[in-house]
Amino acid sequence: MLRTLFAEEIRTQVGRNAATLGVCIVVLVGFLGLWWLLADVDSLAALMQIAASLVLVAMPVVVLVQIAVEYWQSMYGQRGYLTQAVPVRGRVHVTAKLLYACLMGLMSVAFALVGLVGWCAALAHSKGVGLSEILESVRTAADAAGPGLTTFLIVSVLIGFAALIVEVAAVMSIGAQGRYSHAGFGAPLIGFVVLYVVNQLLGLVSTLFLPLSIDVGTGDLTTRMMWPEFLESVGGDTDPAIVGAGSVIVSPLLAVVLVWWAVRAIERHMSLR
Repeated sequence: MLRTLFAEEIRTQVGRNAATLGVCIVVLVGFLGLWWLLADVDSLAALMQIAASLVLVAMPVVVLVQIAVEYWQSMYGQRGYLTQAVPVRGRVHVTAKLLYACLMGLMSVAFALVGLVGWCAALAHSKGVGLSEILESVRTAADAAGPGLTTFLIVSVLIGFAALIVEVAAVMSIGAQGRYSHAGFGAPLIGFVVLYVVNQLLGLVSTLFLPLSIDVGTGDLTTRMMWPEFLESVGGDTDPAIVGAGSVIVSPLLAVVLVWWAVRAIERHMSLR
């Protein structure tokens, strides 16, 4: 049944999401083309550069907002009655929707990264240098970090991105419980604010106190805690020798807790609008 529901998510949403990505790509290509042509006109070239940057950021955001709206409408709006009529537990619905959201979110980021290469090419043209020269700083940073740390950072970003998608969906489901039905979508909105605050606090605490960090000098992962280094840097006016990476662990753990709470809310305290 999970496969069937996942296929239904694709059938229902992929056309709309692909159309949105297509529009973003067309707009991005337009801004990059104008930037390329107007490279000698500094003021206009700067405007095109900013506009292209905004489109790159907007690509995954707009797609994920579409998916979030669909999640709310299909789970708690008028179409929620049809969704709940399917004879499966709420966790199956949530799993199918989260799998699609994560997959499409990663795809939209992949398209944005391809667009970023085009952005770098336009930047190189405006500066009169080759694309390889623009990308040299990225290669230098990757070489300095080494393959192990580079892989760790990439995987951490992907896990954090997927965890954020899961957390947002979970907060929507938690806020849709019957006890909050009088607030409508206001309950999830308040939940998003609380989620942001909790994420920041947990990120700070885990960065300072969990024994997982990155050595600034060597780029190696260590099991040292950042807190003593932080105190020394504050007292001695020096930079810490390590940077805490504990948030990499805490973020997916928070997502697991929230999705457990969300499934419990769906299966025991569902309230349709």
